[in-house]
Amino acid sequence: MRLKLVSGLIVLLAIVVLAGSPSLGPTPIAAQSDEFACPTTGGTLITAITDDPVSLNGIYANDGASVAVLSFVFNPLTLGGENWGTEITGDLAESWSVSEDGLTWTFNLHQGVKWHDGEELTAEDVVYTFQTIQTSEAEIAPFRPRFMQGDEPIQFEAADDYTVVAHLTSPNASFFTDISVPIVPKHVLEGQDLREGPFNRAPVGTGPFKVVEWNTAESIVLEANEDYFRGRPCIDRLIFRIIPDEQSQVAALQTGELDFLPNIPGASVPTFEGNPDFTISVAEQDSLFHMFLNLANPKFQDVRVRQALMTAIDRQAVVDIVRQGYGVVHNSHFDHVVPFYQQDKLGGYDYDPERAGALLDEAGISDTDGDGIRDVNGEPWTITITSFAGGFRDYADYAVVVQAFWQDIGVQTELEFGDLSTLVEQIYQERVVDKPYEAHTSGWSVIGPEPNSYANFYMWTDALGPNIPNYRNEEVNQLFEAARLETDFDARMAIYEQIEAILWEELPTLPLYRNTEPAVLSSRFNIDDAVLDISLGTNFRHPERIYQSE
Repeated sequence: MRLKLVSGLIVLLAIVVLAGSPSLGPTPIAAQSDEFACPTTGGTLITAITDDPVSLNGIYANDGASVAVLSFVFNPLTLGGENWGTEITGDLAESWSVSEDGLTWTFNLHQGVKWHDGEELTAEDVVYTFQTIQTSEAEIAPFRPRFMQGDEPIQFEAADDYTVVAHLTSPNASFFTDISVPIVPKHVLEGQDLREGPFNRAPVGTGPFKVVEWNTAESIVLEANEDYFRGRPCIDRLIFRIIPDEQSQVAALQTGELDFLPNIPGASVPTFEGNPDFTISVAEQDSLFHMFLNLANPKFQDVRVRQALMTAIDRQAVVDIVRQGYGVVHNSHFDHVVPFYQQDKLGGYDYDPERAGALLDEAGISDTDGDGIRDVNGEPWTITITSFAGGFRDYADYAVVVQAFWQDIGVQTELEFGDLSTLVEQIYQERVVDKPYEAHTSGWSVIGPEPNSYANFYMWTDALGPNIPNYRNEEVNQLFEAARLETDFDARMAIYEQIEAILWEELPTLPLYRNTEPAVLSSRFNIDDAVLDISLGTNFRHPERIYQSE
């Protein structure tokens, strides 16, 4: 067993002055050409996901199971946005420039990039992708707010086959990462139903691997893209087995049925320690896990109630019980990779059940009949926590722990579990007030270093519609808009810190912890040149460089 520690504090940006660009703070780093020759070729790497993807259409699905697969299949124009790492640079874009007034962005594509069907990628594909996101229903395209300025869509044009030009109505300092979404092929997807079309199960991308087989509830098989523009992958095949239970995944890794798991349970780490057949790497992940509260529900509209529920949770105990210590209590609504995050800057919600009880008493939720259950108007005050069935990302596990802490202060708490695909569609993809939950275990990962990515979670305007927690604060809306326009980096980060302070006071969600992830790899494979980076959906900066070492 070789143990590696991968720093979670990845260098976010290299400051490179782009000719003609406005002062937007740290600018994207230039894409680097880096030749690589596979030491060996061939072989199959087998990993696992907990459920079938919702879809393999990169502009429709954004859940963890889907992203884990589709990130190998598609490329974005730019890197550094949600699911695409903490390094802000080009991907399909070879170079780019910005006009002096910050209103015109020009992206030059790598030439000769092939879709998996052999057709060449052109600027028309990029424009089609962005315009489809803008014009489709919001529940189909969760990225839509990033491609709008106010109520108006950003204008994109294909100046020629390899040049994409974006015309903004006002400067947007986060534009480069806002558009970091998978690019889809116009010639294949045009005219298909984005929800139900065949592309969703048999996508065509530009990525290092292509989908050749999807056996529902069993496996998804990817094969090497012989024409990948960064070089043909070293391995021939990448298989995702669908194994809902984490312990079953670990057992399959032990027996050689799997070769790689990017995030095994902490309790399972000793199983692999000291074993020369495996390599263990531990990294702090760009992630944040919360209790979401439906603020349209009258139960949660008093801020004292939300503060009480937060203070009632021993968040370090949640990390210790659910993650076996592989996590960090988190004090912000922004992930730790944003430039302004400081672990101890915000506080005030340390575990204090007495204070939690007093806050609920003040809010009129108290045990009036001495039965140990808090009530309102003589009726038990009950919270139902909705979570995902199965072992998906610890959600069900920490729902049980939070339930126990809330019950300790007299809050009757019930659990209900739903199908992953159904809940993702109802809660994440439909921007409506009528949501199918009261409290919900939720979170995100690999959002990236750009703070504006969080606007989609906490902004609610008439144009955008409700966010996940049904939180609406006009000051927060205005601050997010002001930050998008601010071109001075320090001033922009200061605005986001104002947002951070408001969210921390009002608690539209209850931030609990972020993960540190033990990743285990069979020693038959080498990932040194692939570079393990769990801030990316693929978990690797260069997945094409994974090779079989024996």
